[in-house]
Amino acid sequence: MNKALLALIVAPLFAVSATYAVADDATNASAETIKEYTEMCVNWAKDDDVSNEDLNAYVLKCVNDELESEGYKKISSVKI
Repeated sequence: MNKALLALIVAPLFAVSATYAVADDATNASAETIKEYTEMCVNWAKDDDVSNEDLNAYVLKCVNDELESEGYKKISSVKI
């Protein structure tokens, strides 16, 4: 009984630590990948009529969303 109870308590802790270990495995994207995502996001910004004032923030968020969905680390700035 004690072993089963202990297993029920400890198992979620292992699951949480495994999740963080996987999240840390993200790699840096190549400059070419970042450039491709930046160009794609700039085109989307034009389609969405994003103002010049908001363009950088829009593109940065867009690029980071794409990078994260592909398992890459986020970046802190983009060159438009």
